[in-house]
Amino acid sequence: MSGTAVRLSDVLESLRPADHGWTAAIPEDWAQGRTTFGGLQVALMVRAMRGVLGAQAALPLRSVQTTFVAALPAGSEIELRAELLRTGRTASHARCDLWHAGSVACTAVGLFGDPRPSKVTLDIPRPDAPSSPDQLQDLPYVPGITPAFIQHMQLRWTIGAWPHRHYHEPRSLIYARLRDADCRAEDALIALADSIPTPALSMLPKPAPASSLNWMLEILGDPAQLDPRRWSLIGTDVRAGADGYLSQTSVLWGPNEHAFSVSHQSVAIFG
Repeated sequence: MSGTAVRLSDVLESLRPADHGWTAAIPEDWAQGRTTFGGLQVALMVRAMRGVLGAQAALPLRSVQTTFVAALPAGSEIELRAELLRTGRTASHARCDLWHAGSVACTAVGLFGDPRPSKVTLDIPRPDAPSSPDQLQDLPYVPGITPAFIQHMQLRWTIGAWPHRHYHEPRSLIYARLRDADCRAEDALIALADSIPTPALSMLPKPAPASSLNWMLEILGDPAQLDPRRWSLIGTDVRAGADGYLSQTSVLWGPNEHAFSVSHQSVAIFG
């Protein structure tokens, strides 16, 4: 990571109260093509939503539904406007709009909920990985080629291939870890869950852009139980694609082999 890079935890801690909510500045090193890394956008909005939960602010995050409305250039000043939608006995709903240059760039609805007694406890089995992370190489950060935010991540493929390698199937299994060892577990989970490129890019023989249009992140259990200093494992499958739109699902397993999240995304691909 370059000496001028700003850690995820420092970007999130830079949120400041404003007339209609909060403001923050997006550093250049969190760019993802023409926009800002989606995991950072969502982490910022979850922070803002917690700011309107009042006495329920410590509730664990259970899910967040996000639509990426427009490109958000890195290096921009942003405004976050959050509102509490409803507080129930065990769950609260909030929403947040992320504004840039007078328009909404991203919008999200978060569900925060206390644990409740249930006899139904299921987990998603962690697949066997062909290699350990120590046997693999990081996807390198190459300025102008790989997205700038990659310098904040360690991504190591154990199934699949780096983008643009003409791989034979739209599937990947990737070890992932943040370089920011001081990041909160919830923030790290959001960032890691969105960190991997669509496996469809690995099937292409040459570079082509792709962009997430929306993202449904379901949290399984308490994110505070994730150890962000150790390797997580993310499995992703592109289930279908037509007319330049992909449907894909990812599962993130923590170091203890528990599945912490399931992600569903609509992705636009231009190649």
